[in-house]
Amino acid sequence: MTPPLSYPALKSVLEYVVVEKRIHLTSRSKFLQRIDKTIPVYAKSIRAWGDNVKLNSLLFTGKNNYHRAEDEMNGMLLISYLRGRSSINVNLAVFSTVNTSQDIPVKLDLTINKLQTICCNLEVVLSMINSRSLPLTEFSTIIDKPTNVDLEIVRSAKNVIFSTSDKVIGLEKLSNKSVRFRVDGLHTNTVAKIIKYWVQNGKEVGTEFTISYSTNLDLSLVVANLQEQFHKTRGYSEAINEHSRSGFCIQLSSTSKLIVHGMEKLEVNGHDVYNLVLKIVLSH
Repeated sequence: MTPPLSYPALKSVLEYVVVEKRIHLTSRSKFLQRIDKTIPVYAKSIRAWGDNVKLNSLLFTGKNNYHRAEDEMNGMLLISYLRGRSSINVNLAVFSTVNTSQDIPVKLDLTINKLQTICCNLEVVLSMINSRSLPLTEFSTIIDKPTNVDLEIVRSAKNVIFSTSDKVIGLEKLSNKSVRFRVDGLHTNTVAKIIKYWVQNGKEVGTEFTISYSTNLDLSLVVANLQEQFHKTRGYSEAINEHSRSGFCIQLSSTSKLIVHGMEKLEVNGHDVYNLVLKIVLSH
């Protein structure tokens, strides 16, 4: 007869069992539940929207919209498991239309690598993210109302992606080196505000903001308007030596300069995209 596993052995085994199986295993034994609570939990993703929470492939829905009895059982096991945990480690956390703590059915304490929010109250979402998550690998957001993004967790992200128009506040203050704007770009005044802040306060070499526009005309108008606004700025020049569309550069210091230029058409997911690039380079 095979001897039972020791406490350390059980602990080691549980830690490396995929989270779906781990939830099922621990639901059958209070002893395993006690062991489980001493071990970190790792998952690929967690998603929260409405009354729903999905951890990897397990879904809990507060509206009881289950198609099978098995799905309902798995959902109840999941929510019970999450309510019994102090924290969860996940690679990607996605929140959609979460504006109050009552919008999701369980209190979460997450340590994450990537965060995506869709039409959420950032303050509410960030209250569920543990500070151990910083710095993030990626922060991506769709914003539907004016929101200040000059936040520590956003500044910590290696890559930042905004899928929004002009409802983002504090863009010019972000210290991130890689920021992308998708879906209809930014208004000229918003881009100009970023440029003015960089000219006045400097910016780290290697920084690159990429702003996407859906038509060639939109991009051309933005570039022309920016040239008109900044052509009298000290250190302004249209000799940018870039293999690109028209643009300009502004000397920021004896060692760095800002280059603003359009790029030729790109195809992204079957759609034509025209990018405006703001980047800080070494000045020779």
